[in-house]
Amino acid sequence: MGSKKITVMAVGGAGCRVIREFAGSFESAGFHLLAVDSDVTSLAGTQLGEEHWIQAGRLLRSGRGCGGDLIAGQQALANERKQLHNVLSDTDVLIVVAGLGGGLATGGLPVVLGVAAKLHITTAVLVTLPFSMEGIRRRRLAEDKIKNDILPIADAVIVLPNDLLFSTLDGETAINDAFILSDKEMARTLRAVASILGGGNLFNADFASFTGVLKRRHTLCALGTALVEAGDDAYSRATEKLLASPLLGGPESLDTADAVAFSLLGGPELSLGSARAVLDLCARQCDPDLEKIIVMGAATSEEFTGKLQLTALTVRYLDRPSPVTSVSGKRTSGVNKAVEYDNEPGTQMDLPNLIVEDKGIMENTTPVMLDGEDLDVPTFKRRGIVVDCGK
Repeated sequence: MGSKKITVMAVGGAGCRVIREFAGSFESAGFHLLAVDSDVTSLAGTQLGEEHWIQAGRLLRSGRGCGGDLIAGQQALANERKQLHNVLSDTDVLIVVAGLGGGLATGGLPVVLGVAAKLHITTAVLVTLPFSMEGIRRRRLAEDKIKNDILPIADAVIVLPNDLLFSTLDGETAINDAFILSDKEMARTLRAVASILGGGNLFNADFASFTGVLKRRHTLCALGTALVEAGDDAYSRATEKLLASPLLGGPESLDTADAVAFSLLGGPELSLGSARAVLDLCARQCDPDLEKIIVMGAATSEEFTGKLQLTALTVRYLDRPSPVTSVSGKRTSGVNKAVEYDNEPGTQMDLPNLIVEDKGIMENTTPVMLDGEDLDVPTFKRRGIVVDCGK
């Protein structure tokens, strides 16, 4: 992992379950692990020592969860800004793992990311969207939080819908088993994401390349992993297992994606030629007639002696601009849409988006965001209310 300090932080109940799976594997070696939750039972379930805990809202929640209340989640983590700052002060890369749609993670993630931004920490967020069976409200809440409050702050956001599991699970699978499998798959992705952010030593899908396909874009991702024992047919076995990975959503995910990032991890015996061979095999799984961005990287580690881990992250853009018709009737692309002018000729149009709000004493602080609104800006200004001062 080089000289960079990489912190893996679990936020909320789902994140704590994932980090429990991750901490119990050899793949967690070399990372600084943190668990953040208001529920002490959830923190204890991670099996991490208390020195790796941050109990959010200790006085507000008294060790209880937030009950799906995102305002309570935001308040709980807002009270821990100072502790978060101290714990993360020497971190170079922060990977946050969480399940959205509930209380603490959904409400508190922007607080964590705000502290990381103030410390100039590279941040990657790995989150799951709720199962459809959990209700449309939870799903919509999670999607709005990603679009309005997480994407503008994080360097890279990987969004994995839990419903992808249904593409490979039997219809009779128990609900609890589905959640357990989701946690296990999420735990296996952490090492792959960290290998990209931490830097490779054979050839590197570096962070600039990685964020180039993710930064500030509203995306839907799928991620497949395969861990196999080294051997004569290891490359083909790894590729087959990768394509069958539950959170990849099937081989067709490689063709429908706008970008694909492949990462290979092996032991010290892995050669440059072998790494290129297996990644070329992966790239051939993508339809050559479909234009897409392909990013590749490979690294070795002592912990992977005799093993190979292959990972594919597929990215589909949800905010791709569609062609529109211009005033002249010609087809254009991008965001240059036709404009309808309601003002009389010669009248100056208002440009409300260029208004700079005065935040007073909160000007140089980390913004507190909720549903895309900056709560440090007075309510009457955010709502456009004119105050009668008697003049």
